Parts: sequence; C-alpha cells; structure tokens
Amino acid sequence: MAGWLDRFVSSQSDPVLLLSGVVGMAGLAVLVALAVRRILRRVDPAVLEGQSKLAEAVHGGLLAFAIFVLALVLTDVRANFGRADDAALREASVLARLDRDLARAADSPAAPQAAEARAALKRYGRAVAEFEWKALAEPAPRLSEEAGQRLAELVAAVRRLPPGEAAGLAGLLDKAEELRQGRLESATKSVPALFWEVIALFLFGAMVMNGRHTLDRFGLGLICLHMGAIGMVVALILAMDSPFRGETSVSPAAIVRAVGEG
Repeated sequence: MAGWLDRFVSSQSDPVLLLSGVVGMAGLAVLVALAVRRILRRVDPAVLEGQSKLAEAVHGGLLAFAIFVLALVLTDVRANFGRADDAALREASVLARLDRDLARAADSPAAPQAAEARAALKRYGRAVAEFEWKALAEPAPRLSEEAGQRLAELVAAVRRLPPGEAAGLAGLLDKAEELRQGRLESATKSVPALFWEVIALFLFGAMVMNGRHTLDRFGLGLICLHMGAIGMVVALILAMDSPFRGETSVSPAAIVRAVGEG
C-alpha cells in the first residue's frame, strides 16, 4: 500500500474512511464516465447501437469479476482479523494463568523470587500495550524491542525460581512467546499488491463502460450509488487489512487486564 494511503487509513476514524471511499470512488467514476462520453460523441451512434449487447456483456463481466475478487479479499481479511483477535485473547489467558501461578508461589519459600517474576510480568504486559501494538501498526510491522526486553526479563525472573516452580511455568512462557510471534504473522498478512492492481483494472474498465450511457442527472446518480457502494467495500477492506492499525483493530486491553494492570 502507498505510504500516504497507509498513513491516511491509520489516522482517520472508520466513518471518515468509509465516507472517503464512497466519495472518492463515486467521484472518479463520474469523471471517467464523462470523459468517455465526450470521446464517444465522435462515434457514429449506429455503431454504438450495434454493439450494445456486447458492451453490456463486457460491462457486466468486469463488474462481476471485480465484485468476486473484492468478496474473496474481504473474506480473507475478516478471517485474519478474527484470528488475530482470538490469538490476543488466548495470550491474555496464558498470561493470566502465569500471574495466578506466580501469585500462588508467593505463599511458598520462593516468595521473593515469585514477587520479582510477577512484577516482571506486569512490566511485560505494559510494554506490549504501549509499544508492541504501535510497532505492529506500522507499514512494516515488527515486534518492539521494549516488549522483547521485558519478556527476556520475565523469563530470567522465572528461571530464578526453585526448579520445581520454574518447571511448571516454563510451558506457559513458551506458549506466551509463541503467541507473541503469532501477532507478527497476523500483522504482516496484508492484501498483495497484485490483488489491488487486478481490482483497480476491473473497476476502471467498468467506469469506462459507464460512459456509453446517457449521463443525465439520473444516470450520474445511479453511477454514484453503484460505484460508491463498491468504494465503501474497498474502504472496509483497507480498514481491516491490518488487525493492529486504525480504529477497527485488535485491542490490547485483555492482555493489560490479564496481568492486573487494567
């Protein structure tokens, strides 16, 4: 995605983004249709009339292909968003179990080490919410160094517990690290540029074909309604393409609550 478009999507609210998609797509469709109509005025009307059935088939085919690809992309983006949201909840559950086990260890002879590990867990939760989410929302998503350092501190603190206590927590730590890597996988799964190129080509072709109709107020209104609806779907895909970016995004609130910071 172009840098300016990515910044626009990240900085705008969902209603503004959807409205921009509607207005932008409808306005572009009207401009293209008017330009094509002006060119077609030089063509013999009889020729246009003779090719009306073919033009209708081409127009319908272009729109059908564009809508089909958009539906595939929207389904994939929605599924990826749902997986990222579910993974965040699973990670919160793992951290909550780790916090409970460390709290239970506070009543054992290893109380000082358990308290230290629990404090490290809270610092890790804060770092995830404050730094990791911002890093995952960047155009080139990444895991934050701050959260990585806090996780390393947590692992070191747990290993300082007595062997029996540390062994029981090792599995939870491994699961937490695995889910952290999974966040990066979800963040980097975006719509390939080739898909956008194909969609743009189909939509532009459909806009060109709109120019063969009489462009009175009613005709222009229909074009705006039709292409504006498609523009809203495109904006919806952009809003959900990165699960950690923008107003519609996976929240770190569950992780913050899991470590007792919420």
